[in-house]
Amino acid sequence: MALAFLVAGYGLCFLGGLWIIVLAWERDIVWGLACLLVPIAQLLFVALNWKQSKQAFFLWLAGFMAFFLSSVVGR
Repeated sequence: MALAFLVAGYGLCFLGGLWIIVLAWERDIVWGLACLLVPIAQLLFVALNWKQSKQAFFLWLAGFMAFFLSSVVGR
């Protein structure tokens, strides 16, 4: 069960992060490069462009919740 949450967490975090990077590239090449190379820039991008990126952020957040659940279930 914990392994399923771990794999789901990896998948959701990957998809959410990729979605944020794609949104950043659509906005501006500088944002795209920053989000690709500096992970904290993704959070800054989401904060500044909340309306466009909130769904991707919540997908990313769901991945982190699945990580947390995998650590709780795995005990």
